[in-house]
Amino acid sequence: MGKLSDRDWPGQFSDQRVTLALRLLETTDLHGQARGYDYFNDRPAPRRGLAALASEIAQARSEAPNCLLFDCGDFLQGTPLTQLWSEPCKIAGSHDGENPMIAAMNALGYDAAALGNHEFDFGIGPLVQALEAAKFPTLCANLRASIGTPIRPWAMLERNLLDSHGIERTLRIAVIGVLPPPSLAWLETRPGAELSTSSLLEATEAQLQLIRASGADLVIALAHTGISPLPPGDEASQDPENSAERAALAVARLDGVDVVLAGHDHHGFPDATRPAFAGIDPVLGTLHGKPALNAGARGTHLGVLDLVLEQTQDGWKLAAHRAELRPAQQEAGPDSAAVLAASEPAHRRTLDHIRRPIGTTADPLHSYFTQIAPDRTLALISAAKRRYARERLAGRPEADLPLLGAASSFKSGGAAGSAHFIDIPPGPLRMSHVDDIYLFNNTVGAVELNGAELRDWLEQAASIYNQQHPDGQFRMLCDLTFASYHFDVISGITYEIDLSQPPRFRPDGSLRPAAPGRIRDLRHEGARISNSDRFIVVSNDFRLSGGGGFKRRGRPVPIDPEPVLVRDLLLEEIDAQVGPLHLDAPPIWRFSPLPGARALYHTGPGAAAYLCELEQAGLRASSGPVDANGFLPLEISL
Repeated sequence: MGKLSDRDWPGQFSDQRVTLALRLLETTDLHGQARGYDYFNDRPAPRRGLAALASEIAQARSEAPNCLLFDCGDFLQGTPLTQLWSEPCKIAGSHDGENPMIAAMNALGYDAAALGNHEFDFGIGPLVQALEAAKFPTLCANLRASIGTPIRPWAMLERNLLDSHGIERTLRIAVIGVLPPPSLAWLETRPGAELSTSSLLEATEAQLQLIRASGADLVIALAHTGISPLPPGDEASQDPENSAERAALAVARLDGVDVVLAGHDHHGFPDATRPAFAGIDPVLGTLHGKPALNAGARGTHLGVLDLVLEQTQDGWKLAAHRAELRPAQQEAGPDSAAVLAASEPAHRRTLDHIRRPIGTTADPLHSYFTQIAPDRTLALISAAKRRYARERLAGRPEADLPLLGAASSFKSGGAAGSAHFIDIPPGPLRMSHVDDIYLFNNTVGAVELNGAELRDWLEQAASIYNQQHPDGQFRMLCDLTFASYHFDVISGITYEIDLSQPPRFRPDGSLRPAAPGRIRDLRHEGARISNSDRFIVVSNDFRLSGGGGFKRRGRPVPIDPEPVLVRDLLLEEIDAQVGPLHLDAPPIWRFSPLPGARALYHTGPGAAAYLCELEQAGLRASSGPVDANGFLPLEISL
């Protein structure tokens, strides 16, 4: 199958051949960004969101009469706009009308959408209510529900399209949705869970047999999973289900799939700056030779995939393609009036909610240095969790064990970009600040574990770093194939991280061979921790159930019969303060000294105002100019 150039499209084939040009448009990981508004900082966010992307969608449609629009999941969660609709008890009237994201997608005429893992964050009830209003099929093939839902494994779209001779043809286009089971492991553990997932690949293969038997001319996989190579010669990583968070390559390998539209990892594809791997061509935009897209996240880009199908004796066959990502541009036109109107009532209610005062802080709360120095936001999260667990465990045998708190940052740059940081100045605190610090609907949970399991947990968290060498050469400190939330900091202990050693874990949670470990000098109240020492660690249900590829460790310790949101605990912690919030960020961990090693850490440009904090933490760092991607590079001497 060839790739089309601009001059070839759409007439590169001779008049004697019957061809049909079809354009596929993709959005993915919109995360509740219906409008170009930053609800966390209460300010407009130009060229972001579905309303801004609508002009690009309209332009792309005007260029190709045969056009379909799809979404690859994670559209319902991510901003207070959709959070409030799904939690009607939070504010009066928030549940009125359609979900604002569904209303926006209806206004733009989507043809189908796959479900992502975050569609399920609010529970099955609000999800079903939101999807029942969708005027397009919502798909997931590897999900089982014990109650009735509008969710289907796949849908057959019959479209009358014009061929190269101007003759109308009926094309049967099958669209199947899949998501990575590891992302929903936490949901299956919740009390009264009505959902379960199965193997992404096995479910897809089973449905493909039905799809082909139904006479599909073209099969499109809406795969809410990322694009990543499998390391050669490593048997553990060759199991696609081990790497289900980034299994789009494995989906493309399946017989019967013609096109893969991916998502989940927020990495755009095609991307000429990405290296090529076996089966992945980031320039042509193919996976195992099949056309593929990933439009990134939050409506900053529209995926455009042009296909040429040729009529043969055996039916329509893919003959050529062209893939590109188009950024949302202000010059393309104003934000969609239809999308703005559909979400306006919810937008007004959300502004009232996020502006509600909840207290004050004497210290800045930011996440610019989460992976290199003490972080007050993590200290706040851990303090809230530990206070709550301490109250619930009082009088029980577990109360005699040391109580530790695990927390990670959801907003500390990385692949999400240079603006993806928390930055709350001293002064008034509003509801939006709590939403900013804790984005997700995780509930609090606890486990009892021993010293060996605690060390193993820290080893997995410390695998986010690249190995460093004392040769004076600059190396990237963090491995950006890990998400920022992989880095758990556990309060109540102290430890060192030795970056001279290779990481023990991969991003999917599998072990690397022959990695001795990085955690050094692990102590509790000054005493070294032995493998047999016992602890209670309070965390969240996502982490404790294996979310993000983390191993399930220890024995679950029930602390409340009803799920309690971590976000609500933060509100209680702030409300319990007398006067302004004063937060110490204790020096829980540090890097082991490695003279001669020099690392590059990329943070947000706002970090320049807080560089003195690094000096107070004993870290030698100097900043360079902001780079082309908007990051502030810090040169760190280990």
